[in-house]
Amino acid sequence: MTINDQELFDLIDAAYNEDLSNQPQKYEYKAALLAGAKRLIEGADSLSVCVDIYNAYHENYIVSISLPRANRNLYGYIHHKLEKLDRKRLRDLNLGYGLIASSMMFGGMH
Repeated sequence: MTINDQELFDLIDAAYNEDLSNQPQKYEYKAALLAGAKRLIEGADSLSVCVDIYNAYHENYIVSISLPRANRNLYGYIHHKLEKLDRKRLRDLNLGYGLIASSMMFGGMH
């Protein structure tokens, strides 16, 4: 694992261990976090893991503003990493609109 992969893994680990009882589909979301951590261990690209977790936020109706601290940190890390991608890559990943909409709704996660 690279340094960036280890940082992402640590963020996923901390987020997985938090109480998510206020989230609508917490079990499915936690399963996505666990799958992302396993993929990192197996050598998957950290960007693809970020995309999978980002999609899990939307598929499982996760409300980022109400997440506990470690999950907000993970969300901010993923949002920041995906925000840096060029338009072609965002289009290829089908993420452009979601990133734009979440920035308008919640402001930057800096």
